[in-house]
Amino acid sequence: MAINREYVSETDEFINNLLKQKPELKIKQQILRSTWWDTDFINAEEQQEYAQGTVLRPGYVYFNYTNKNTHA
Repeated sequence: MAINREYVSETDEFINNLLKQKPELKIKQQILRSTWWDTDFINAEEQQEYAQGTVLRPGYVYFNYTNKNTHA
């Protein structure tokens, strides 16, 4: 079965028209995306405090990972 590549959904039409009317939305989108995915704002002290607060979990039932010198 051949795929109709000329088909454009109503949603695609809406988004394409919106971006034509308001091209600044693309820039805004990139700025807001960097807010969530940019890692420059990570506080090293908070990360260290978080790491110190973790609890060592026991090994898996079939393996003992608590002794680092032995290999199963």
